[in-house]
Amino acid sequence: MFYETIDDITADAGIRVYGSSLEEIFCKAILATFNEITDIEKVEPKETYEIEAKNALPFLLADIINEALVLHESRGFVASECEILDLGEDHVRVGLKGERFDPDRHPSKLVIKAATYHRLRIEEQNGRLLAEVIFDI
Repeated sequence: MFYETIDDITADAGIRVYGSSLEEIFCKAILATFNEITDIEKVEPKETYEIEAKNALPFLLADIINEALVLHESRGFVASECEILDLGEDHVRVGLKGERFDPDRHPSKLVIKAATYHRLRIEEQNGRLLAEVIFDI
């Protein structure tokens, strides 16, 4: 598994990802979010969307995840691939590939309302980056 769930919280859900770069952290966190919604291994990369957010780190991570959740809610889109198109100190633009959620092929898991700033962190740990995001479910 490319991420871990955070289990020491009640009434919410969370993810923990590790990576060697901010780009990797951002994509892993976005894909982990979609994988908490459905099994992304069953999602085909048929459609492409771009999303973007502006804020300072670590809030930028939660904000781009929330943009992905808006895309999910408004278009029924679930992503299985992610590419960072542009990442700066206070902005990120992401390309996502996936398809429309199909309940016959995509099992429903969590209904995630939003990524929160609660316990949000990106830090270096043992020579690699760690990010944690808590969701309002």
